[in-house]
This record gives sequence, structure tokens and C-alpha cells, in this order.
Amino acid sequence: MVYFIFKPFAVWFTLSGLNKHYMIKFPFIIILLAVLLGCSDENKTFEIGGKYVNVKTNLRYVDTLTVHSYTVRLDSIRTSALTKGSILAGKYTDPEFGDITSRGYFRIGLPLTRSINNDAVYDSISLILVHDNYSIGDTLAYCTLNLHRLQETMKANPDGYFYNTSHFNYDSLPIGTVTYMPRPNTYDTLSISMDSTFGKELFDLIMDEDDKILFLDNFLNYFKGLVLTGNDANDAVIGFKTSESLPVMRLYYHYFDFQNINKYLDFPINFHNFFQFNQFVLSNPVVDFPTDEKDKVPVQLTDNISYLQGGTGIVTRFEIPYLRTLLELHDNLQVLGAELVLEPVRNTYQDFILPGALSLYASDRLNRFGSAVVNPRTSEIETGSLVIDEVFQEETSYTFDVTDFVQLRIRDASDDIPALLLTIKTQELYKTLDRVVLGSQLHPESNVKLKIYYMHYE
Repeated sequence: MVYFIFKPFAVWFTLSGLNKHYMIKFPFIIILLAVLLGCSDENKTFEIGGKYVNVKTNLRYVDTLTVHSYTVRLDSIRTSALTKGSILAGKYTDPEFGDITSRGYFRIGLPLTRSINNDAVYDSISLILVHDNYSIGDTLAYCTLNLHRLQETMKANPDGYFYNTSHFNYDSLPIGTVTYMPRPNTYDTLSISMDSTFGKELFDLIMDEDDKILFLDNFLNYFKGLVLTGNDANDAVIGFKTSESLPVMRLYYHYFDFQNINKYLDFPINFHNFFQFNQFVLSNPVVDFPTDEKDKVPVQLTDNISYLQGGTGIVTRFEIPYLRTLLELHDNLQVLGAELVLEPVRNTYQDFILPGALSLYASDRLNRFGSAVVNPRTSEIETGSLVIDEVFQEETSYTFDVTDFVQLRIRDASDDIPALLLTIKTQELYKTLDRVVLGSQLHPESNVKLKIYYMHYE
């Protein structure tokens, strides 16, 4: 018994005059077919081993297997204790999803030193933020951000984390407000002036060496934290860095020593205990997104479109109900390669940039995450190859190598339908509002296609 297995490979090319890289995948099996079979019938055979091995092998390709698409919404996603966090605040309207609101919650810690000259005079207090190069929506218009003081102590879930659905009560009147023209693609510093009454109160506590500022637990009981929100008139969500040095709540003061000496104390945002998270809210949805993670909405109910978005936890489910029927068609079948090609719906990514990478997972009938799909050539998690047709939007697609998944599930004895969950790339899922609107096999223009290359021998 002799047979060959060929792996797909890819060729990159650059179009003259366009600063874009494009990739076309040429599975080796296609080239082999072109050489051996030319352009004639697809049901060709060739002999392996000459006169000594009497084996006839058929090489075939199929791209007409049914793939059902659904929209699923995760009950919650963790937005705290991230490797590289981000404070997201604002509000915007997405024509494909609805109104999106983000609120950034965080606690404030104590300065390392709280020594102030006895003759010091209070000046002002501000929150200092730094853009982290992330935004979504219209950043060419003025944006208003509000800073509110928490009324409720932040308490994590039993697992120690906060989620996109977590929220706590805060004062309705802001303790600080700023209206500005965002420059999110820079690392500019943003200063939000805070209420002077609060600032003077805090300054006096320091000067009096009050118990409220001597110990962190006492301070957190007195000042429970802050939440950064947007304004209803906004049309953008802006991201800010979380690091050891910035952001901070900065208390300014001065004293006289032959001249005015200007000083400040920095109250750091308390990241070490993971008390920073973002709440994401989708309101006035354009379609009826599911409310329970176990539910799945077929594309027939959403204009033959499926959705995915980070932050709000919206993902797409694919089911391949007739994958195992290939085994019934041919004896001794061997899958050589498989690709899942997904086309975003045209005109849905002109104002919202498509994410460069997505994540694909095996799933079960309850929409639970299984193992991540791995690229068999690199042994790394498959994130999909994105090709963008900037001009006509006809060839824009994500292509996933799902060879290992198909090879495993085609012979799986389970009664479960082979299924996959597609999400925004893992880290971005937790801390961005990146989104994709996908077509389906029922969509008139933007398709979903599963390509399988296989051989069987007699």
C-alpha cells in the first residue's frame, strides 16, 4: 500500500504601487493535479509503483460541502488581569451592530511617599492618561470623557476576575470632564482636571496624616476608585495605556523657600491586584443577537450574515453537518489538506478596519470552546490569512488551514456535528471592540467555503 501526502504552501506577492502584501495559497496537490491531469476530467487516476504495485489512486478536490453559519453571544468575557491591559471609554454607533458603550473602571493606590512640606499650599488635582494607539469610531470629531467617583467597593467574581458585564455604582455628577480632539494614533498625554473640593480634601488628609491615607485598605474604603465614561454625543471609543508609571492621579501643590517651589504627588492606578477592567454594553442592537451562550441564531434570521466582535463577546459558529459523508463516497480516503475561506460582507469595513487576525476553536453543541485550531505547517495557533481587495472588495477574505481539524473530525465517532467557533484574536477579544461582518453560503455576494483536498485509492 503506497500513497503520498502533500502539504499546501503559500506565495507572497506585492502589487506595484500598492503598499500591501497579498498572499495566494497554492496547495501542492493542485500543482500536482495540473501537471499530472492537465485541464481534463477531475476523476482521473494514476498508478503508483508501476508494474510491481497494482494500486490506482484518485486525487480529488471538493468545495461544495454545506457549512451552516450562526451568531453566538458569550455570556461574559474576562476584561481584567490582562497581559497588556487598556482603559477603554466612550460611545459610538455601529450601523451593523448598534450603540456600543465602554466604561473603564479602576482603583487608585497610595503614593510611595506622602511627605509634604508643612508650608505647602494646595493647587489642583488631575488624572493623567496616555493614549495607547487604539480607537474605534469617528476620532475626527470632538470627544467628551467624564470621570466619576465610585460609590461602591469593587469586588471581583469568585474566580478573582472582572468581566465585560461587571459594573458598580458611581456618582452621577462627574468629578472631572474633558472635551478634546482625540489623537489616538499617538502616545499623547491627556490631563483631566478633577474637582478642587475633592483635591483640597485629599490634600488636607495628607497634611494631617489622617488614617485614611496612612494605609491602603483605609484609603480604598475612603476613595473606592474611578470610572471613565463617554458622553452620549460621542461617536468614538478611545483606549489608554495601563503601565507602572502612567496613568496616575496627580495632586499639585507648592511652597515658598526663597522662591515658589512647585511639586506634586502621584497616586498610581492600582493594577497589581487586577482591579482595572472594562465594561462593554451593546444597546439598540440592529439584529436580535442571542442572550444566552447556549443559543445560536442562524443566518436565515439575520439577512444571511453572521457577526463577531471583541468586548461584547459576539462570535460566529460554523457547523459542517455532512463532513463524514465523504467517507461513504469513497473507500480508503485520505484528507491531504483543508481550508476554510470566509468573506466579509462588502461595504461593512470601509469605516471599521478589519482585524488582521482572528481565532478559530473547535466547539461542542453548547458553544463551549475546545482546542484552538493549529496550523499543521507551523504548529502554531491558526489566525487566518487576511487578503484585502481595496478597490472592488470582491476578493477580500480570511483563509484558515483546518487540515488537522478535518482529518480528526471526519473519523470522529461522536454524534455531535463538527463545529467551530470564530472570534476576534484572543487578546484583542478581551480589550477591543474590533469586529467583522461575515457572509455565508446563503449570502448572494460574500461566501463561506470549505475546500478539501483528498485522495482515495483502489
